[in-house]
Amino acid sequence: MERIPEVEVIGEVADARQFNEFMGNNRFRREGYQQLARQAVAMGIPRCGKALDMGTGPGFVAIEVAKLLKGTEWQVVGMDMSLAMLGLAAENAAKAGLNGSLTWREGDVKAMPFADGEFDLIISNDSLHHWENPRAVFDEIARVLKADGKCIVHDSKRLQHWWPWMFVKIISLSIPIDFRVHWWNSIRSSYTVDELREILQQSRLQNWQVKEDFMDLTVVKEKVQ
Repeated sequence: MERIPEVEVIGEVADARQFNEFMGNNRFRREGYQQLARQAVAMGIPRCGKALDMGTGPGFVAIEVAKLLKGTEWQVVGMDMSLAMLGLAAENAAKAGLNGSLTWREGDVKAMPFADGEFDLIISNDSLHHWENPRAVFDEIARVLKADGKCIVHDSKRLQHWWPWMFVKIISLSIPIDFRVHWWNSIRSSYTVDELREILQQSRLQNWQVKEDFMDLTVVKEKVQ
């Protein structure tokens, strides 16, 4: 299947609140945020440091990371292009009792407003398929990540066979139509493992691995560059 790009920023407050409500109340999504946070924190991070959640949206993953690191000397930053999303992220953090544990920043993944080597850990969930120039974004990750820093980028993958699509269509019957179409478009705009490896080979990010399962793919950088 040919990739159909989906470049989307949810800028309207009403749309952002609808997205926040559905994703935040979906049990499987919540479990996915928690699992990614646990996976990131278990990558062998130092006792203190600074973590960045790129394309944080309503802050779900950043909040789960902050919960796991609560009581430590870690700082957690969530960055997004949408001010509407960042406003919801701050609300969600306050509801979780973590309002003072996170920082929210407006920013573009292609030119992040951070210093070289500022972060010990970088996380991104379900935003890779939105990146207009993924090689440039991986270059930026390499720039703002410390030499011994860890990185995990999770996203859907573009399905190449009819039977996974049948699974998606069946599961979609339980999802409201707006989010059903959004999910389908996200899958169509995602990358295959081979495409992603080619992008990474052209980027400045080193020591990466691409892992995949039935529906998703993950870029992991754990080793020292």
